[in-house]
Amino acid sequence: MPLLAATSIASLVFAAVSVSAAATLAYLVVTDGRRTRPVDGAAQFRRHLDALSDDSREHLREQIRIVRERRQADRS
Repeated sequence: MPLLAATSIASLVFAAVSVSAAATLAYLVVTDGRRTRPVDGAAQFRRHLDALSDDSREHLREQIRIVRERRQADRS
């Protein structure tokens, strides 16, 4: 009989851990399941650009200008 009681307690503990793990996983899946839209990425990029200093923005503009010139030269 003591073996049966120990087995029952172990089963209850295992069941409780399983249920709590399943609930936690379900919560994480539901909260992470937000769909991102392409517009969200653009908005994040704009926020990133807004956070840059003037010097950093100018450096980025220069890099973009160089890349555009290279692309234009490659097409010619």
